[in-house]
Amino acid sequence: MFGTDRKDLATELETMLDMAKTLFVQHVREGQNADQAVVKYTSQNDLYKVIDFDLPNVGKGVDGTFELIKKTLDYSVNSWNPRFMDKLYAGTNPIGVISEMLIAVLNGNSHVYHVSPVFTLMEIQVTKAVGELLNMGENSGGLLCPGGSASNLLAMFTARNKLFPSITKTGYLPRPYPGAEYGPLKIFTSISSHYSIDKAAQVMGLGTNSIIKVPTDSCGRMRVDRLEILIRESVDRGETPFFVNATAGTTVLGAFDPIRAIATVAKQFNCWLHVDGSWGGSVVFSNSAVKTTNWLDGSGLADTFTLNPHKLLGVPLQCSMLLTPHKAHALFAQANSLAADYLFHGNPYDLGAGTIGCGRRPDAVKMFLAWTFYGRQGFGNRVDRALGSAADLTTMVRNRKDRGFILVKDPSPFLQVCFWYIPNHLSNHVLHWEAQGNYTANVSLVTKMLHLRLREIGEFLVDHAPLDSLPHFFRIVINSPTVSVERDLAGLLDAIEEAGKEIEWDRVFG
Repeated sequence: MFGTDRKDLATELETMLDMAKTLFVQHVREGQNADQAVVKYTSQNDLYKVIDFDLPNVGKGVDGTFELIKKTLDYSVNSWNPRFMDKLYAGTNPIGVISEMLIAVLNGNSHVYHVSPVFTLMEIQVTKAVGELLNMGENSGGLLCPGGSASNLLAMFTARNKLFPSITKTGYLPRPYPGAEYGPLKIFTSISSHYSIDKAAQVMGLGTNSIIKVPTDSCGRMRVDRLEILIRESVDRGETPFFVNATAGTTVLGAFDPIRAIATVAKQFNCWLHVDGSWGGSVVFSNSAVKTTNWLDGSGLADTFTLNPHKLLGVPLQCSMLLTPHKAHALFAQANSLAADYLFHGNPYDLGAGTIGCGRRPDAVKMFLAWTFYGRQGFGNRVDRALGSAADLTTMVRNRKDRGFILVKDPSPFLQVCFWYIPNHLSNHVLHWEAQGNYTANVSLVTKMLHLRLREIGEFLVDHAPLDSLPHFFRIVINSPTVSVERDLAGLLDAIEEAGKEIEWDRVFG
């Protein structure tokens, strides 16, 4: 049977790589084909019929396994397709695939230096370089975490342990517990921040009631005046504000909180300032964006900063950095390490000592190789192209106002272009909806129906979202460097209009 001679692993790998190369290159080529759908829409029940998900007692070998791989490619979302505009990431690139192969071949663990020397130094150097771009200074550095949520959790965990080290031994015992040195710990973040901040509070045993949500302005940015008032009120209640989270690129609108102003307030109350730049932090690679916007102004004042290259920069999932100006090893290791002498032997290059976990995938390699391949300039060009494409789509939506398209924000704050579409044959019912008090529900229903139809066709993959009391709207994320203005962006609006023709008033609202 193939593969039973364990001494010939190299030949076995060579055979499978040759087979995989054919399938993978075809998949990528199809993603670039203007006639190919993003996904072959299939219900859960039908997918069970076309793919055998039962795990065998006797292995199926190369032929059976590669048949499964082929079907996995056939029925999965092709994120190489520029019409994949659903989430805050897009397809990767050739060097991304190679970097994943390198990681797989070496199967290294970046928890201690002596089993992963090159990977460790790559992580140290690339986090230092990104930290310096963020104006964190020569002592900047960081760690790679398994996703932005994990980076935000490690930031909050580190802040708590650094500011209140007794908690690491005695546990969380705030006033009125006898002898407590702090009141109930409080976290401040905007109402538009990512849910991972709430999740981190849950994981750490602080609970979501420890989070105070700060209102935003009309552009979705945290209101600094309200932040200061809310912190003062918290202090007056005997609580201990300790963590302020600013967002650089919110999930729905792409808004950037004013970091510098928030930093002033945070430091006034001795709070740890964290910036969740998972989505928008990568604009630091664009010289033009840095010069013409204030999106990241004050980033060097953050105590920690999350940045996800796997989003805007096209590095393969997952690749998330937690950066700091405070000498990364000294900060993370001193705040978080335990005396696990069977693994960590005092080497400052043992990066796993500063994390919550143990085993660590060397995700920094993917960013390091991509930076080596494209250079900072190449990353910046990708960001600039995305910004230009988002501006083009915003203009297109604006120009179709008389056809039923309505921008949620004009201009779009970042790379999310958000809008409603009300088919003209339904527009005369809008005043009725408003009079009856069901405008939000009905507009949301129209958006969801259009979205479902687009999913079933599979030519485009986009998403919809609510915001505060607003009806659900389309949220189109512009990211792919191969997106075409006419074929993909104008084509999307045409597809939405075509789907709108199928919505009949009597059947839906009658």
